[in-house]
Amino acid sequence: MSRTLVLDAAAVAEARRATPGTDLLAWPAPLLPAQTGSTNEDLVALGAGAANLSLVATLDQVAGRGRLDRSWVAPPGACLAMSTLLRAPASVAPDALGWATVLVALVAARMVDHLAGERVAGVKWPNDLLVGGSKCAGILARLVPGAPGEGHTVVVGIGVNLDQRRDELPVGTATSLALAGVSIGGDELLGSLWGQLGVVSAEWFAAGGSVTTPLASLGGASVLEAAREASSTLGNDVRVHLPGGHELVGVATDLDADGCLMVTDASGEVHHVHAGDVVHLRRSDGGYA
Repeated sequence: MSRTLVLDAAAVAEARRATPGTDLLAWPAPLLPAQTGSTNEDLVALGAGAANLSLVATLDQVAGRGRLDRSWVAPPGACLAMSTLLRAPASVAPDALGWATVLVALVAARMVDHLAGERVAGVKWPNDLLVGGSKCAGILARLVPGAPGEGHTVVVGIGVNLDQRRDELPVGTATSLALAGVSIGGDELLGSLWGQLGVVSAEWFAAGGSVTTPLASLGGASVLEAAREASSTLGNDVRVHLPGGHELVGVATDLDADGCLMVTDASGEVHHVHAGDVVHLRRSDGGYA
């Protein structure tokens, strides 16, 4: 299989400009290395002088990590790894920036649905993009605290499987856009994701990081409403592996305004899960996830 191994800056810029509203924002020049260890680490290394919406992206990330320090490995050219820096104003509380992972997942899911012409993508709490029920992308965010009186920064990265064959995927529960019938090049995907994330995050920051304020860039939905709508986890029986080796089994019933997953156990008690590794077991309506 012949794959493009290097991203083209002009093509990325063209795809970004095609996103409505991007002309109102200032866009720094992207960094598009042919290969790098981790786009998140590269972006953090730029330091305090890095501008809002700074971007590092590659088609060959060789030391990427996911949640729980899991590795993220793909053949060169088969996976788009991108990290964006979102520099929040002081009016946005650091706790609100925990929703940045969800924001990226929402933008990616909506883009995939648009490309497919139907609802095929969903967000598995807390940070996976599912396409056709299988993992197609993982998202990882890192908060960089600002100086006293200044806003905080979040570096959020996403790795999207582009065109891996089934035998190139690391696990049977993974997929690629190509396997899901979605055809798009890395340049177009990068430019569009970058552009849409810029527009949505700008409106979200202007709303003070509120997850209950309707946003025009989300079709009039709030971040919380859009997250509930896009969720592949809600309605499932789940097993949650909690920090400390504990386990919770129940039905995922809702997301709260803090971004916690609400799980109702067999006794009817509702647990607000802030962090954990979720396994989808069976939908509460009798179907399978």
